[in-house]
Amino acid sequence: MRRTTTTFEVLSILKKMALLLVVILGFSACQAVEEDYSGVTGIKAPAFTLFSTEGKQVHLFDYKDKVVVLFFFGNNCPKCKAEAPALEEMLVSPYANRQDYVVLGLDYWNGEPAAVKAFKDETGIDIPMLLDAGNVGSNYKTFYNRIVVIDKDKNIVFSGTQEASKDFAAAKAHVDNLLEN
Repeated sequence: MRRTTTTFEVLSILKKMALLLVVILGFSACQAVEEDYSGVTGIKAPAFTLFSTEGKQVHLFDYKDKVVVLFFFGNNCPKCKAEAPALEEMLVSPYANRQDYVVLGLDYWNGEPAAVKAFKDETGIDIPMLLDAGNVGSNYKTFYNRIVVIDKDKNIVFSGTQEASKDFAAAKAHVDNLLEN
């Protein structure tokens, strides 16, 4: 005698498959990508306008005559969270009293403001955090967990091609050079 599958059993199987897919996608969301996000330098930085977690509209060109460092992060990326304190130590704190320098955090994952605020609170990083920056990252030909350095004339002088922590020293060298001139 042949047994037929009930609608309930089919739905149960589909639910388990969907859960498995969510787990797999969630696990891979913070893994390295195979796409080529080669660093782009020597060009004008693409303009952007984003909102901060405080609801303030922020334009790149608000930072006229300032060196700008962009930290593209994923609001729930474990590696980004782990690297944020080192970013604070190497690229934020040493220049805290400079009026011609700013570091901006850009949420590449387009998370809700609460998720981005939680990232800031959890990491203790003290920089303006900007929302919905996935398209900005694409315009900069970069990805999350990356660093970009922009000079005072708004030219990209450094665009990291690896995890941010591996590029902090190179980014800092560029910043030091730009702030000496």
